Amino acid sequence: MKTTSAIIVAMVIMLTGNILLAMGDKLMAPPPPGAVLKGNERDGASFKIPAAGFTASFHTPMQVGEAVSFYAREVGPMDELVSGEHYRTDMMTVEIKQLGVLKVYDIPENPGISVKSVRMLQPRQCISEYFRPFRRMADELEQYSRDDFNEICSRYGYLQYAYFGRSDEAGLNRDEVLHREYRRELDAAAGKGLDAGEMMAEAQRLMQQGKMDEATELLHKAAELQQEAMQMDLQRLQEPVAQEEVADNWEGWLRFLNELEAIAFPTIVVIDYHPSHWPDDEWLRESTDW
Repeated sequence: MKTTSAIIVAMVIMLTGNILLAMGDKLMAPPPPGAVLKGNERDGASFKIPAAGFTASFHTPMQVGEAVSFYAREVGPMDELVSGEHYRTDMMTVEIKQLGVLKVYDIPENPGISVKSVRMLQPRQCISEYFRPFRRMADELEQYSRDDFNEICSRYGYLQYAYFGRSDEAGLNRDEVLHREYRRELDAAAGKGLDAGEMMAEAQRLMQQGKMDEATELLHKAAELQQEAMQMDLQRLQEPVAQEEVADNWEGWLRFLNELEAIAFPTIVVIDYHPSHWPDDEWLRESTDW
């Protein structure tokens, strides 16, 4: 089984690499080594040029300085826009003859490459599940305030947009695995629900192997855990939660964010498509020169 899994992983890596190489022929420059197309992290086979797009964004495990050095070798020096965080090189100029509907398009007038720290992607609000515990503690515990939550959001909010790489567990990224571990540690009801889900998945595997007695026993245990988790959630809804009853896990969840930050891909690379590979729109072609 492990051998088969390794072969599948190798095939996915090869497929992803081939697709990125093909994209590199259409972009102003090749994607950086180890890149993952932003927005398609889960499925390498789904990579494609957007129907009405002009740029492609990539996550890369390279540090910003490493990515800048890579492109300095590939295309020449990059301009430093924000010290140590954002660099840009323009590779050609596009003349837009008309305005109006062209504003609908996000047309780069100077197609090229942008390299920036993922930390620059600051959100207006922290709505990810990763920040829910802080919001609840800030709302319900006297020792914390909305200012404390806003400070956490300002410091770590960019993690909502980061990529963390695949885990060894099928179908999960590394951030999802880490989040699940902390939910088990810091949220009893969530932990029971997660355990129940894993038990059910294991029971399905046992049934496929014909081990019906073992599978049935696991399903019973999973049902019991699910019932316990539902009762805990129902109690939360039916009984007003006093401030002193809300667990103060601020430091625990802060530890989670710090671990999350340590595994985040640090750099975003945005590469414009060459105008010859822009959407095949006759009006667009007539309205631009390159």
